[in-house]
Amino acid sequence: MNITRSLTSHSYLVTHSVGLHQNGIRLDTFLKQRYRKRSREQLKQAIGRGVVSVRRNQGPHLTFGKPKPSSHLIPGDEVLVLTERQPEPQVRFDYKILYEDEFLFVINKPPSLPVHPAGRYFFNTLLVHLKTREKREYYLVHRIDKETSGVLVLTKNKKACSEITRQFAERTTQKHYLALVRGICPETFTIDLALKRATRSLIELKMVPTPESEGGQAALTAFRKLEVRGSYSLIECFPKTGRQHQIRVHLEAAGFPIVGDKLYGLPEEEALRFYDRRLLTPEALAKLILPRHALHASFLGLIHPITGQSMEFTAPFPQDLKEFFYGIPKNKDTKINLFK
Repeated sequence: MNITRSLTSHSYLVTHSVGLHQNGIRLDTFLKQRYRKRSREQLKQAIGRGVVSVRRNQGPHLTFGKPKPSSHLIPGDEVLVLTERQPEPQVRFDYKILYEDEFLFVINKPPSLPVHPAGRYFFNTLLVHLKTREKREYYLVHRIDKETSGVLVLTKNKKACSEITRQFAERTTQKHYLALVRGICPETFTIDLALKRATRSLIELKMVPTPESEGGQAALTAFRKLEVRGSYSLIECFPKTGRQHQIRVHLEAAGFPIVGDKLYGLPEEEALRFYDRRLLTPEALAKLILPRHALHASFLGLIHPITGQSMEFTAPFPQDLKEFFYGIPKNKDTKINLFK
């Protein structure tokens, strides 16, 4: 499958070449093979809006008129799909560079910055921002949620990305997170609950505890309480595995949901309102307290993919979470906090 991509700060053009085995294929069928998540009706509308065009360069006697869903393609045709910049929700690009060399790019990601294109976000994402600003490829080694702040590692070539990805897969990296949760936690505790994507939820990305015998993937997280203020705890989280939403699901299952977590801290009908881009009810907003979930990737240790040097990166406790937590009166028996 021959595909080329052209990305600028205002448009994204994908060019698909028609192969020898696709002679006579309808345009809408050709697109459906490449955009499987799009319905045929959505593809037909895209063709009608002029988002899709066809370039036929096989000879001066061959031309291609206005594209229609029923238009037939021949080998050598190029199908161009253009995405032009549309209004997207505003995000923060005020990330701090923690380390950079010719192989690595490590930042302290602010909250509410999506890492890669998804849903309502395309141009207002870290990867697209970097590629259009620097005019080069960046490779994502691992992911943290849009609302999660903290240490994020990207690489500048595929070899470095593959090597660090291997370290994550083999669990040789060290990861520490900070979280603000509801309730007063034990001094230390561990959650060992396998996880699986929810099959009975209307929210596609939701994860649920599921025994390994029923398809769950092993997931283990250790926790340590740092400080208590009022009925909230500041805790350090040490994920031993790297499942999607692992820390958030484990804390909710333990009875200590993360403050501001819309997916795991609200009833599903309220969470669905948010993911359907509808306004949350006043009651839900009051329960969340914070506009984003209070999870921060504070530390990451790994081996440099080229030099073999042991490296450690830290991101300080963010200002929005400090202002919330330290605005709560201090409990008499609380520990001295190291992050204030």
